[in-house]
Amino acid sequence: MKALHDVTVRVNSGAAWEMKKGQRARITFQSIVDFVVFNRDNLQERFDQARTKANQGKIYLSKGDLLLSKLNTPMMTIVEDTFKGTHDLQYGMCSECSYTSRWNRRHLPPWNKLYPEAGITCREDLPLWGCYENIMTALQNYPIIPLDIPAPLNIGQHMELDEKGNLIWAVFAKHQELFDPVPHIDLRAEMNCLCAASCDPGSGKLGSSKGFYPKPIRIQVFEQ
Repeated sequence: MKALHDVTVRVNSGAAWEMKKGQRARITFQSIVDFVVFNRDNLQERFDQARTKANQGKIYLSKGDLLLSKLNTPMMTIVEDTFKGTHDLQYGMCSECSYTSRWNRRHLPPWNKLYPEAGITCREDLPLWGCYENIMTALQNYPIIPLDIPAPLNIGQHMELDEKGNLIWAVFAKHQELFDPVPHIDLRAEMNCLCAASCDPGSGKLGSSKGFYPKPIRIQVFEQ
């Protein structure tokens, strides 16, 4: 494959890039990656978590699965996936507001248990901004307002469900087995696309208390 684009994205920052139909993006990661995609020819059409799950009857995506828009149009296909865990389609993006909101609710479950365990004692123990701000910045040269940024595909955000349907953040506890060897995911554009991705900050002390320290991600685009 002919390489067209190759960029390294540092932790808690983002990048945007364009792809033509048929081109292939490879994201190599040892961090959670928040990923969104827009129709380059109609930026109002964008990735939709709900349609992607409902139309394929699954909450976890892997090789062969589609990323769908709100119009139920295939936007991208996962053509390769070496990650040993699951990619999340339940959560949105972390942000300054979400971290502040969680801190303000620190006396409520699950934070009243998680924060003391992680040694979180002040708002500054959590990231000051997150993936939402990173993707906003990455897309600043396009006519996309922040409220039109869709909920993402959270690549590498390994989640598990208990018997009651509660979501369990398993990525931090299992990071050594999940990210060794270093995984990658390949996505083929099924239309002309505008993509954006953020290298997640790792939730500050929530991650580091488990020995999880996010690393920069690599984004490559190839001509098939």
